Amino acid sequence: MNRFFNLIIILSLIAPVAIFSAYIIMDEGDQFTSEHYMVTALSTVPFIFAILVKFLMSGVDKK
Repeated sequence: MNRFFNLIIILSLIAPVAIFSAYIIMDEGDQFTSEHYMVTALSTVPFIFAILVKFLMSGVDKK
């Protein structure tokens, strides 16, 4: 279970970087708008949920 959560956390950390890089490529690196930063910030929400679920489930495996 711990390996599963670590995988989810790694994937959710890659998502904001990939989205931000995609915006740079799509806009040809001209300028950044508030929309770029907003979408990148919103893409960190899965990371926050993954950390929260891992914290809440941390005591479940222990007996």
